[in-house]
Amino acid sequence: MLIPAILLGLLAVIAIWDLWGPQSAFWQPLVTGTITGIILGDVNTGLTVAASLQLMWLGLVSVGAAMPPDIIVGAIVGTAFAIITGKGVAAGIAIGMPAAVIGQMMQNLAMTLLSLLMHKADVYAEKADTRAIQLCHLSGYLVYGLSRFIPVFLAVYLGAGPVEKLLNSIPGWINDGLNTAGHVVPALGLGLLIHLMINKKLWPFFILGFVLASTTQMPTLLVGVLAAALGFLYIHLTSSEKEVS
Repeated sequence: MLIPAILLGLLAVIAIWDLWGPQSAFWQPLVTGTITGIILGDVNTGLTVAASLQLMWLGLVSVGAAMPPDIIVGAIVGTAFAIITGKGVAAGIAIGMPAAVIGQMMQNLAMTLLSLLMHKADVYAEKADTRAIQLCHLSGYLVYGLSRFIPVFLAVYLGAGPVEKLLNSIPGWINDGLNTAGHVVPALGLGLLIHLMINKKLWPFFILGFVLASTTQMPTLLVGVLAAALGFLYIHLTSSEKEVS
C-alpha cells in the first residue's frame, strides 16, 4: 500500500492547496473521493461513498477561526477504507468522520505554525528582505500540504489491517445502523444547507423541484437544468425591478 498511500497523500496536498488557492472545487469530497476510487481501482465504490460524504458535509462552514472537521482528509481516508475493507458506505462514514476530526486538529496545528511564519515575515518586511518574505509565503504551502499528507499517508499505509479487524468485530446491528445512517445523514446535510440558504422568496422553487422530482419521474439532470433556467430568470427579473426602481 506504499504507492497508493503516497498518491492519496499527494491528492490531499493538491486538494488543500486548491481550497486555499484557486478554489476550483477540486477539494470537494465528490472529487477527491472519486479520484481515490480511481487510484485504488474501484471507481464505483469511490463515487458512491464520495457522493454520500459530499451530501453529509454540504452544510459545513467555517466561522472565523472556528474550523469544521476537515472534509479533505475525511473524504479521502473514508473512501479509501470503504474500498480497502469492502464495507462500502458504512465504513466510509464510520472512518471518514473521525478522520475528518483528525484533519481538523492538523488544520489547527498548521494555523499555529503559520502564525509563526507571519511574524517572521513581518521581521523580514522591516528589513525589506523580499526574498525571505517569499520563502515564508511558500513555506506556508509546505505546512498546509504536510498537514494533510501526513494523516492520509499514515492512515492508508498503516491503518488498513487494524481498521479492517475493528470493522469485522463490529456487531451486525451496528453495521445495519451505519448503513441506515448512510441514507439519513446526507438528508441532514441537505437540510442544513437549505436552512442556511432558504428564505420566503425561494420556498416556491424548492417545492416545485420536490414535486417534479417525486411525482413526474423526471430525471434529476433535467430537474437541475430546469432549476438553473428558473434561477437565471429569477435573477434577471429581480435585477430589472431594482433598475426600474
